[in-house]
Amino acid sequence: MSMKRLFTITDPKPIYAEWLVSIDLTKWLGTEEISSVSFTAKDIKTKKVVTSTVLDTAKCTNTATVVKPYIRAGSDGATYVVTMQVSTNSNPAAYDEFYLRFSIDNNIPKTGE
Repeated sequence: MSMKRLFTITDPKPIYAEWLVSIDLTKWLGTEEISSVSFTAKDIKTKKVVTSTVLDTAKCTNTATVVKPYIRAGSDGATYVVTMQVSTNSNPAAYDEFYLRFSIDNNIPKTGE
């Protein structure tokens, strides 16, 4: 069950943008399925937990093979890491953490500017 653990959104996100990100864990899961996921977020520089700021936890979901953090807001110039704690339906259950890194740049011009 070895696979990539850190996923990075390479282009910065404007503060106003809200994105549902899909991360396929099929390779890690093998024949198992995701039974639960816990989502949290931290600011890399300050180390503060910012889950309620940069995640809409009501919109963070998962399927049997895909975790879907819903990112929003943030502070200009900041970089965040979302931690996704995943457990499977196997007996005994497998547990692991996967990470999504993204930054905020509010100086990205909107279309037409």
